[in-house]
Amino acid sequence: MKVTILYGSATGNAEHIAKDLGASVNDGKIASSAFTSADVLEMNHFKRKKLMEGWARPPDAASGGEEFQRHALIIVCSTTGNGDAPENAGRFVRFLKKPPPAALASACAHPDKPLERLAYAVLGLGDTNYDQFCESGKVVDRKLAEWGAKRATEVACADEATGLEETVEPWVEGVLGKLEAACRSGGEEKKEEALGGELQQKLVVSGGEDDAPTKTADVPQSTTATDAPAAIPAKSPTPLYILYGSATGNAEHIAKDLAATYESYLQNPSFLGYFPSVVCCELNQYKKKCLDQWTQPPVGGNPTVKHGVIVVCSTTGNADAPENADRFVRWMKRKSTEPARPFQHCAFAVLGLGDSNYDVFCATGKAIDRRLAELGGTRAVKAACADEATGLEETVEPWVGSVLGKVADVCKGGAADAGSVKTSRVAATAPAAAATPAASVVPKTMKELASSSSSVEEKKMEVEDAATTSNPTTFSSNGVATVRNLLSIPGDSPLPAVETSSLPKMTSSLSSCELVNEEERRARGDSLVADNMTVSSGSSGFLYTAAKPYESNILDARYLTATDKECAKKVASLIEEEPCDDGKMVRAMKMFEEHFPLSPSESATSSQCEKNGKRVIEMTLSLPDDFTLEYEPGDSVGLIVPNTPQSRKFVLDMLQRNHGISPDQRISVDAAHPITVEEAIRSNVDLCSTMKRKRLYLLSMYATDPEEERALKLLCCGNGNGKEESTLFQTYVEDQCRTVVDILEAFPSCQSITLEGLLGCLPAIPPRYYSVCSSPLRDRQQSNSDSGTSFHLKVAFSVVDYLTPTKPEDNSSCRRMGGLATRRLEVVCSPFLSESSQNRAPTLPTVQIFPKPTHDFRLPSDMSTPLILIGPGTGIAPFIGFLAHRRAQLASLESTEAAEMTSEGTWRGGYELDPNELALSKGDARGLNLAVDYMSKHQRVGEIDLFFGCRHEDHDYLYRSELNEFKEQGILTNLYAAFSRDAGSKTYVQTLMREDAQCGKRLVEMIMERQASVYVCGDGNAMGRDVQETIVSLLAKNLCEKGKSESDEDAKAAAAAHVEQMKTFGRFVLDIWS
Repeated sequence: MKVTILYGSATGNAEHIAKDLGASVNDGKIASSAFTSADVLEMNHFKRKKLMEGWARPPDAASGGEEFQRHALIIVCSTTGNGDAPENAGRFVRFLKKPPPAALASACAHPDKPLERLAYAVLGLGDTNYDQFCESGKVVDRKLAEWGAKRATEVACADEATGLEETVEPWVEGVLGKLEAACRSGGEEKKEEALGGELQQKLVVSGGEDDAPTKTADVPQSTTATDAPAAIPAKSPTPLYILYGSATGNAEHIAKDLAATYESYLQNPSFLGYFPSVVCCELNQYKKKCLDQWTQPPVGGNPTVKHGVIVVCSTTGNADAPENADRFVRWMKRKSTEPARPFQHCAFAVLGLGDSNYDVFCATGKAIDRRLAELGGTRAVKAACADEATGLEETVEPWVGSVLGKVADVCKGGAADAGSVKTSRVAATAPAAAATPAASVVPKTMKELASSSSSVEEKKMEVEDAATTSNPTTFSSNGVATVRNLLSIPGDSPLPAVETSSLPKMTSSLSSCELVNEEERRARGDSLVADNMTVSSGSSGFLYTAAKPYESNILDARYLTATDKECAKKVASLIEEEPCDDGKMVRAMKMFEEHFPLSPSESATSSQCEKNGKRVIEMTLSLPDDFTLEYEPGDSVGLIVPNTPQSRKFVLDMLQRNHGISPDQRISVDAAHPITVEEAIRSNVDLCSTMKRKRLYLLSMYATDPEEERALKLLCCGNGNGKEESTLFQTYVEDQCRTVVDILEAFPSCQSITLEGLLGCLPAIPPRYYSVCSSPLRDRQQSNSDSGTSFHLKVAFSVVDYLTPTKPEDNSSCRRMGGLATRRLEVVCSPFLSESSQNRAPTLPTVQIFPKPTHDFRLPSDMSTPLILIGPGTGIAPFIGFLAHRRAQLASLESTEAAEMTSEGTWRGGYELDPNELALSKGDARGLNLAVDYMSKHQRVGEIDLFFGCRHEDHDYLYRSELNEFKEQGILTNLYAAFSRDAGSKTYVQTLMREDAQCGKRLVEMIMERQASVYVCGDGNAMGRDVQETIVSLLAKNLCEKGKSESDEDAKAAAAAHVEQMKTFGRFVLDIWS
C-alpha cells in the first residue's frame, strides 16, 4: 500500500518532517505498518501528478484494492504571516476552496463528495504569537472533509513558539496506524481507531492519577501526621541558582552582580549564609546545569525545604524572550512539562526588565513568574518589574537588597511572601564585617591588593571613613576639582564622608578572567565555540544571531536630509586607500565634526548648527543569496559595533603601562574560548556608554588616592545631605554622558584597575537596532530582473551628534557626543554619501548584522484593512517598507514575477503561473496575492493615511519625494506633515490631529467606522504617549457628540477602553524607543 505525503513549507520545517516520514516508510523502518512506499511531494504538484483524478477512483489491486477501501494521504503544512499558505502550497489550498471541478465530480458516484475514496491526516505548523494559528492546516483539513475524504485523526497543530517536537513526535509515531485503519474496511477500522485513541491521548495529557491537576505550590506542602519531617539543614545541600535572559546585557549583569555579591559574603568566615555556593548561567542552560537538581528534593522527607532559584529576565520586542532564554520559555510553556511539576522542590523569585513604552511591559518576566508557580514552584517574593524608560535602579536596587535573604528563608521552610519588595533585607543578611571590617586585615592600596592576590571584594571591605580625617592632597585631579566646584566646597576643606548604606549594593559581575598561553589555548580546542552554535531548518542550516552575525556589504547609502556632501567627499578620498585603520577613522570623524559645527559662531548661525546636528542616512546592506537571512516589512536589523579607536587605545595603553598586559595576550573570560585582550576590549565590554552608579562604585574601589575615592563615592551615592549631593551623579555623569574612559582620565588613580576588574565593571556592548525601510518583495523583484543586483535590505538612521549642557562649575561640560554606531557608519558610508563614483573603494565596506523579527508590527494579511501610519522623524522608516511592499503587491502583471512572490516577501521559486488560476476570489487575497486580482474591481484595497513630522520642511522632510510618489500612485490616500520649527508655534503630528477638524474627523471615521489598524513608530518618551492621548480624546469627543456617553469622563473612559481593545486584537500597534 502506498501513502502520499504532501507538504507546504516556508522555512523548511514541514518539508523535513514530511521527507523524514516518507524515508521511514520507504526504508522499511516501520515494520508494523501496511504502507510499503511513500511519495513525498510539494502540495502544489498535485495537478502535475494528477492526484485528484487518482483519488476519485477506488484503489486498484496494486494499491491493495481488496484490503483497502481508500487511498492514503498525509499533509504537513505550515502557516506563514498571519494565516497564509506557503507559496509551494498556495495552489492546492486555492483549489480546495473552490467547488469541486465538474470533470472530477462527474466521475464520482456522489458528485459533491469526489474524495470519498481518500483517507487523510493533517499536521499543521504555526506560531501562537499570530492570531491565525495553523490556519492553513486547519483549512486543508476542513476542505478535504467537505469534499468527502475520511479524516483518520483530528488535525494536529504544532506550535513553533513552544517547540514543534512536543506535538510532532507523538503525531509521527501514531499517524500511519490511524491512517491505515481509516483506509481499511469498517470492522478493522474501528479496532484500529480504538488503538489510535491511546496515541491521541499522548498529544494532550493522559488522565491518569499522576497527571491530575495539582494545586499551585505557592505555599509549602504539609507532611502527614504519621511521618515526622526531616530536620531543616543549617546549610543547603545545593547551590543558589541565579539564571538570566538578557538581550542588551542588563539582566545578565544584574544576575552576575547578585551572584558575585553572595560569593563575596561567602569569603567572610563569619557569614552564616544558607547556600554554600552559587550557579549563575543563562536560562537556556537550565537543562545542562540545573534541571537534574531541581527535580529532586534537597532533603528527603521534608518537602518544606526547597532549592533556591532566582531569575532575572528582560523582554525584547513587544513580548519576546531574549535569545538566550527562548528555549527555557518554550520548555516551561509546553503542556508536556506540566505532569512532572519540575519546580515543586524550588522556591523562586523573578525580576523582569522591560520598557513601559510597550504595552506588554515585562511580559517575559511575568510569564516566567506565573508559569513557575503553575509548575509547582513556591514564590518567595512577588515578581518585580524594572522599567528601562524611567530607570532600572529604582526597582532593581531594593529588589537586590532583599531577595537573597527572602529566598533563603523560604528555602528553609519559611512562609512565602507575595507582598511588595522590602529594602532592608541585606543589612540583616550580609555580615557586618562585609561592610565595615577591621582596617588591619585589609590592604590599603590596590597595588598591595594585587601583590597579595586579593580580590576586588576584599578592596570593598576597606573602612569607609579611613581617610575622612586625613588632610586633602595638595593637588586635586580634574575630577575631584569639578566635584568640589559642583558642591561649592573650597580646596582647603575635606570632602564629606559617605554612609555605606547609601552606596550601591552590587559588585563585580565577572566570574573569572584568566590569562592563557598558546599551549593552553590549543588544549581547550574549539569545543567551547560549538557549545553556542545554533542551527535552523533553513536551507544552509545557519541562523544569524547577535553571537553569530552576518558579515554584510554596504552596497549604497545616501543622505535623506538636505546635508552638504562636501565633507563626505573629503572623507571618501581619505579612506579610499585600504585599509581604513584606526588613525584614519579618528581623522575622518574629526573632519565631520569640523565641517558640521554645533555651536553658533561668525561662520555658523544657530539655525545652521541645529540642522548640522540632524543628519539622517539611508543605508543599503547585502543579504546572503541562500535565504538564510530573511525579513519582512516591520522587522528590525541588529548591528554589532566595536568601541571607538580612541577608547580602545586608552585602555590598552593603560593595561600595558600598569600591568604589563600586551594587546595580543590571550585571555579566557568565564571559562569561554580564549580571545586576545585587544578583542575583549574592542568588542566585549562597553567603553562608550554613560556610566551607571554601581559601575562607578566598583571603579572607586581601585582609587589609590583617598580624595579621589571619596569624590567617586559622593558621585555614586544614592542620597546626600543636600540637594547638590543628591543630584551630583546626574549633573556630573548623566548630563555630561561620561564614560568609563572619561572617569579614568578625570580620576587617574583609578587607572591601577586590573583587567579582571575592568571586565567586571563594564557591561557588554549592546547591539544597535534599526527598522527596515524596504520591502523584500520589491527588492527581490529588482534582484531577479537585474542579475547584477544582490538581495538586500535598507535601513535609515539618524547620526547621533549633539552637545551636552553647559555647566559653569564643570570646565569639561558642553561636550560633543557622537553615536558609537552611527558616527562610524557615516565615515564608512562616505564614498556613497559623496555621490561620486570615483571615490568608491575597490572593496565594499562591511558591517555585522543579524535579523530582529517582530511578531506584531506587521501589515494586516487582509489588504482591505485601512491603515493609519504615524511616524515622525526616523519613525517613518518601517512605513516606507510598508508602502513599498503594498506597491509591489499591486504591481502590474506585465511581469510574471508578481505571481512568484508571496505577500510575505519570501520567494523560493518552483512553479509557473497557471492561466486557469488567474481568477481569484476576494478571500484568496490571504493566500498568494496576484497583482491582477488586486487591480480588479473585485478586490477592495484599504485606504492608507500617513502622519509624518519633522523640524524643518526644507531639511529633514524624510522620503518626501517617495511619499509624494506613493500618493500620486494611489498607494497613499492622505499625507499629513507637521513641522515643529518652521512656524511661530511648534506643530507636531498630534497637533494636526487636534487642530485640523477634517483630519480629526477622518481619523475617528477610519478607526470607528472602517475598523482601521493604527501603527505608531518613533520616540516613545513623549510622542507615543501624546499620540495615544490625542486619539483617545478625539474618540471621546465623537462619543459625546453622538450622545453615546453621559459625561466627558465616561466618554474618555470608553474611548480609552476602545483603544486598549484595539491593542488586544492587534489593531493598535506600537514600535517605539526611549
